[in-house]
Order: sequence, then structure tokens, then C-alpha cells
Amino acid sequence: MTPARFLETRRAAWDRLDALIAKAGRRGAAALAEQELHELTRLYPAVAVDVARARMYRIDRKTQERINSLAIAAHGLLYRRPHVRPIGAIWQFFRCEYPRLFRRLWAYMLLASAIFAASALGAYVSVRVRPSTAYLFVPRGLDVAGGPEVTAEDVGERYRRMAKPPMAGGITANNISVAFNAFALGITAGVGTAYVILLNAMMLGGFFGHFANHHLSYACYCFLVPHGALEIFAILVSAAAGLRLGISLGIPGRLTRTASLRAGAREAVWLVLGTIPMFVVAGAIEAFVTPTHLPGAAKIVIGLAALAATLCYLLLAGRSPEGPRGRHEADATAGASTLSARTG
Repeated sequence: MTPARFLETRRAAWDRLDALIAKAGRRGAAALAEQELHELTRLYPAVAVDVARARMYRIDRKTQERINSLAIAAHGLLYRRPHVRPIGAIWQFFRCEYPRLFRRLWAYMLLASAIFAASALGAYVSVRVRPSTAYLFVPRGLDVAGGPEVTAEDVGERYRRMAKPPMAGGITANNISVAFNAFALGITAGVGTAYVILLNAMMLGGFFGHFANHHLSYACYCFLVPHGALEIFAILVSAAAGLRLGISLGIPGRLTRTASLRAGAREAVWLVLGTIPMFVVAGAIEAFVTPTHLPGAAKIVIGLAALAATLCYLLLAGRSPEGPRGRHEADATAGASTLSARTG
């Protein structure tokens, strides 16, 4: 084929591709009809070959630049990643992808919860059997030693009057710090994460045991459960993220240790970032519910309702309507590919 023949036979295809690209405009391939989109997919590979053929035939530079520009523009229409607005990406993450990620990593959540429950129960039993051990766990401002004259209302009033109440901004900030440490220490192959869970669970168990020894269990529940139920759950989710990170490093399986750590870190970071709304809601309850004079039972119901709503969201949201098989496939792929693509 001569250069003149090449130009004569291929010019119509270039003109047609140019027209399709112009019609697509800023809207992209979505602006084309289905037939035009099929036409675009047929024209692009041939024009991409024309780029090399134009050089081979030593076609003039202006024509070569036009063919090259057409090939680049067509490639962008067919293969570029769709533009996703940040707000839309965040909404999609929390609406579908985060619940799927949580369900896929349920085993790490179960492990973190088991460590926490065993440690808290052990400390609780220890304090109940030997009350003096409580002072390893109880903050000074909340010590109720002094006898039966201390009532539930006394505890609540003491809480409201404290200059720096440990149940106000202090415990929220502390729990966020605990959650971050539980996650970050996963890099120690999970040992540091397990230690953080153990330490904080023993503190909570000892705290409940101390109040129980003074017949103030209900008072304890009234000012811990409203915000603490969701805060503790968020900490456990963060700990599960730390365990995911640690186990990916310590037990890489068939992957190289670097590849396993990279995959584990990606999932762990997304998992811990999803706890931010939980801490925000718990903080709001802590600020506007816990210090009030609402009946204790009402406060407890509010705290448990917030936890129940969170669990329903994590267990039910983002399920594919195609049935069990579709759900399984969506859960298996969303966290790694879609999650990183849309939010990265």
C-alpha cells in the first residue's frame, strides 16, 4: 500500500472517529448512543494501528499528530476511570463498601471481642473476690469506697459536677486514642493490639466489679452504657483492624510478606476509618444524654439502641439484591477493588 492509498482509505474512519469524540464532549462515552459506542470500540483499535502505520509510511507530521490525538482521545473515552465526586465516594463507601468490608473481616472482630470479654470477665471476678484489687483500675474521682451511704444519685451528681469529668470529652478523646493505638500496634504482628485490648478490658471489668461491690451496678450502667456501648464497639472494630494488619504480617500465607502486609494494611485502614462516625455519635450521646437527669433506664435504652442500629447497619447494608451468590461475590471484591478505586 502506498502512502497516498493509505490516506485515501483511512481518512473516512478518522473523520468518523473525530465526529464521535466531538459528540461525546465533556460527558464522555455516556453521551453516545449504544450503536455509536459499538462503532467507537471498532474504530479505536484500527486507528491505534494507524499511528504506527503513519510513521511507517512517513506521512506528514500534521496528519500523524491528528491520528495520534484521535487514538488518545478514543482511549480516554473507553478506558478512563469515571469521575467520582468526593461526597459521592464517601456516601458509597459508607452505604455499601464499609459494611461489606466489616462482614468480610468478621473473624478478626470475633477474635478481638473474645480477648476483650475474657479479660473484662477475669478482672471483674478478681475484684469481686478481692475488692482491694479494684484500685488498680478505678480513677480517683469515681471512687465510691465509703459505704452504703453512697447512692446512685450521688454518683450521677458527682459525675455532673466534676471539673474534668472523665465521662465527657476526656473519655471520648481517650477512647479514640485507645482505638488508634489498638490499630497502629497491629504492626507488631498483633501482639501490641492484643495488649491494648487486654489492658482496657481489665480496666473496665475492674471498674464494674468495684461498683458492684458497693451495690452500685445500676448507677455504673447508667453513666457508662449510654455512650460506652458504642465507644467500646468502635474500639473493638479498631482492634480488629489492628489484628488484620498484624496477622497479615505474621502469617502471610502463600503471598510474600510484603504483598500480604500491603493487602492487610489497605483493609485495616479502611476498617478503622469507618469507626469515625461511631465515635461522633457516641460523643454526641455523651454530651447531650449521659450528663442529663433522664431516668437511668432511658439512658441505657438510648445507648443500646445506638449500638443495635450500628450492628443492623453493618450486618444488613450493602447486600446485593441478586441473592446469596451475588452477595458473596460482591463481598469478596468490593473492599479491595471498588473501595480503593473510588476513594483513592
